Amino acid sequence: MRITDLHPTKHGRMAVYGDGEFLFSLPMEVFAGSQLAVGCEMDGQALEELRAQAELKKAKEKALQLLSYKEYTAKQLSDRLARTAGEETAKLAVTRMEELGLVDDADYAMRFAHDLYTRKGYGPVRIRQEMRARGIGGELIEWAMSMLPQREAEELALLVKKKYPLAWEDERIRRRAFAAIMRWGYPAQMAYQVLRMQEFAD
Repeated sequence: MRITDLHPTKHGRMAVYGDGEFLFSLPMEVFAGSQLAVGCEMDGQALEELRAQAELKKAKEKALQLLSYKEYTAKQLSDRLARTAGEETAKLAVTRMEELGLVDDADYAMRFAHDLYTRKGYGPVRIRQEMRARGIGGELIEWAMSMLPQREAEELALLVKKKYPLAWEDERIRRRAFAAIMRWGYPAQMAYQVLRMQEFAD
């Protein structure tokens, strides 16, 4: 294919035309290393490689923009980038963010699990669910869980007492408390144990 026109766009990119038709636009950094010039011949593979370079650079820029606002797991960021870039391009951009230390699933998993345990009082079932929902892998989930202390029944009872102080006296409220304990991610056996602890009754 013969390159028939090159001109800058208002967005700071270089528009590339082949055989009189618009092909794509390139970031100036990619264009500078492309050796493109009006009148030169380029085969389809070379043009596709340039297009891929341009898409990857755009995906990296988008990743940096997203990470400047909030933290993402690798899966979350890849899924977000894939909305406007191909899956492979998104994965390559995420890999680069990992190399830069801007995406770290191990660190995220450890801090996220600790936050759910301490701030929300969640149990192991709910914590695992929340981490899986964010695309954290099974091995990392189990590693993060191993860093958490095991919550004793007495400690869980104190959490329940804050929200359901009458759970040990009123059957209706006890059922609500039981459902809440299950939602928080604790096994039914522990819920029964907590709600039988009469020392927490008023």
